[in-house]
Amino acid sequence: MFASFSRYYNLFIELTKQEFSGRYHGSFGGLFWSFLQPLFLLSVYTIAFGVILKARWGFAGGTVEYAFMLFAGMIVFNAFSEVLTKSASLITSNPNFVKKVVFPLQILPVISTSVALTHILINTLVWLAGYWLIIGYINVSVLYFPLILLCLIPLLLGVGWLFSAVGVLVRDIQQITGMLNHTLLFLTPIFYSVEAAPPTLQKLLMLNPLTFIVEQFRLVLFYGHPPALKALTIYLLLASFFALGSYIFFQRLRPNFADLV
Repeated sequence: MFASFSRYYNLFIELTKQEFSGRYHGSFGGLFWSFLQPLFLLSVYTIAFGVILKARWGFAGGTVEYAFMLFAGMIVFNAFSEVLTKSASLITSNPNFVKKVVFPLQILPVISTSVALTHILINTLVWLAGYWLIIGYINVSVLYFPLILLCLIPLLLGVGWLFSAVGVLVRDIQQITGMLNHTLLFLTPIFYSVEAAPPTLQKLLMLNPLTFIVEQFRLVLFYGHPPALKALTIYLLLASFFALGSYIFFQRLRPNFADLV
């Protein structure tokens, strides 16, 4: 798998640049939209939940604290959502690539993951800049951020390979991923803390693979604490097994793609 990616490294870089720049090509704001969009959503959610509904993080704190916690959760979820929703039609929307036998289709989900990670980095910089301007300092524990991001990568890759392959066989997967996306939005502790949920529901929330990453993300960015290294190691191993299984599944179905697209 790694030998395959090193072989097509230059192609991967060029397609990633095209994918990222193409999203804003021709727009007046250009790359500025990648900063403006999360800030706009953050403002809407903060006004709706923090000001109108007067939601507080863990029933304590203020609107500012709630806004930073909400934004941190949205950074992780938006990246996952981007990969999930795009993967469903990733192969079927690129029939020219499918017809070319020599084209490495397996790098398409990797490109989607790379673009999503780029948005995480941009949004995290926006988060840190806002935190520094309002709170006045940045926790040293933010240095653990790359470690948490490393654990998220195999999960995104696994989702990309799995759903892009299934999307060729089952076209209804696009509708299913849409419903799954909305369900996960509210079953991930983004608008509320895990402790605010009933005890029985907390166990269900912890089964969500995004919950742990969101919690660790907030731990190092907002609370200034080191991450749970042992749990992160276990998470990385499980996510890597998931990515490997999804990759094998993708490669086994690949010979049938040209007939089905």
